[in-house]
Amino acid sequence: MVKQSIKSTNYKKLSVSLIATVLNELQSIEAFLDSYKQQTLLASQFIIVDAGSTDGTAQLIEKFAKKNRLLKIELVVLENSTRGQARNAAVAKAKGEWLAFTDAGCVLESDWLEQLVMEQVHSQQQVVGGWFRGLAQSRLQEAMVPYFLQLPRQLSTKNFIPTSRSLLISKKAFDTVRGFKEELILSEDYDLMLRLRAEKISWALARRAIVNWFPPKNYRTFLWKIAAFAASDIEAGIVRPKVLSIYGRYLVFLTVSIWSISLAVLLLLLYFSWSIIKNYHNCPDAWYYLPFLQFSTDMAIMVASLFAIRNFNSRVA
Repeated sequence: MVKQSIKSTNYKKLSVSLIATVLNELQSIEAFLDSYKQQTLLASQFIIVDAGSTDGTAQLIEKFAKKNRLLKIELVVLENSTRGQARNAAVAKAKGEWLAFTDAGCVLESDWLEQLVMEQVHSQQQVVGGWFRGLAQSRLQEAMVPYFLQLPRQLSTKNFIPTSRSLLISKKAFDTVRGFKEELILSEDYDLMLRLRAEKISWALARRAIVNWFPPKNYRTFLWKIAAFAASDIEAGIVRPKVLSIYGRYLVFLTVSIWSISLAVLLLLLYFSWSIIKNYHNCPDAWYYLPFLQFSTDMAIMVASLFAIRNFNSRVA
């Protein structure tokens, strides 16, 4: 953990361009912009790319930017763009030697950018990833969070993979892998990390660079997001070991059920108990949702992945 003071480091010398994409975030964009305004360290340039919002998001950003000129916010409208296209377009306009990425539907902790930059100075890595925290407003959302975010007890430098929700990367490293793949609808940041790893570009973890994220508002949206990410992975040619393990579990259940239904039921009950045990500490007041969400997530991933197989690798140029 980095505890250096602002006076004892040279991180103010880093030229950082902050980039965020947005689409129809009228309900949350003001909170996001306000959280940037409160940053203890501001970027030298803040580029927001709107993919064609129809709810007044772009107009609110323009109004905020005019009122807060010192924040150096630049709004770019790129209609119908994927997040990869939008981010690459922003990078093309970026003047900084370092690129910071986040999502407009989030709220930044006041020292988020400062912590990312401090960790870069400390580690001297070309890539630094921050952490994320779910802002649950209901018991159901509280139980959803573990299915989307890497949580404190699961975090380690060995298994951590940064995402574009909380990321600092040198322009040199970004250019080395030619940026985000613009064909991808989702999973573009995971794909970027895999290509960085293939180039032997490692990363550091900034545990205190925290971005607060809003979970899906309801079960239907939760299921859609899980399925969409699973399908996008397959279309991008990405096969995650965790997905293979899910198929393996249910193959075991089916195989055992041929010999003994009662044993298969017992295994299933143990599996659901495990789903509670592994995430109870993350949502102690909402643990009863965990078996249901575990089963729903498994089914959504398996079905979405199977339907997407015919398009395997189809979004990779």
